[in-house]
Amino acid sequence: METDPAPLGGLRDRRRRETSLEICAAALDLFEEKGVSGTTVDEIAARAGVSPRTFFRLAGTKEQAVFVDDARFVEALAGVGEEGDDIAALTAALRAVFQRELGQLDADADARERYLRVRRLLAHEPALLGAAIRREITSSDRFIPEIAERIGASELDVRTAAGLAGVEMRITLDEWARRNELGQQHSLVDLHREVQARVAGAVAPSGTRRGPRVTSRG
Repeated sequence: METDPAPLGGLRDRRRRETSLEICAAALDLFEEKGVSGTTVDEIAARAGVSPRTFFRLAGTKEQAVFVDDARFVEALAGVGEEGDDIAALTAALRAVFQRELGQLDADADARERYLRVRRLLAHEPALLGAAIRREITSSDRFIPEIAERIGASELDVRTAAGLAGVEMRITLDEWARRNELGQQHSLVDLHREVQARVAGAVAPSGTRRGPRVTSRG
């Protein structure tokens, strides 16, 4: 019985993903060995077994090469929100999308390890931290006008919702990495809910904060 060959586009995308992961692994190894400033693009490309041209096509810069897993959060923003959503509804939709992606990250041991390695480097590599901040800003800004037009809201409304949901996700990942360094294993999804509860408590009007206090074990 013959089987239909896999679509060319699917094979191409999968190979592109595999090559990007190889570049990421090479960059992480070299950054940990030599630091970001002491590492060249040619060295990363050689260790990954690709040409410098392929490196620039897939990674762009040596700093961006290690953020291969961030694409899952950026791509998840496409299509979020429905016509008539206000800030609260859009924020809830963004939180749901990020929570889904955090759950998928939680289930991927290799991706979790890459995230932890990147976050260790961010703590003492200013160039890498700057690249991470620029990537986050430019990536989310790509979708602001599109979402605003789709739901019929102002770009300020969308930016506010995306900013809040994005901060919660970033705090979740940073706290998860911090606790991991202390030997504490936590579910990203559960930690994301904990962060949301703390944010809700922080912005609630004075005198209306109720419910059990969320205590940290870290």
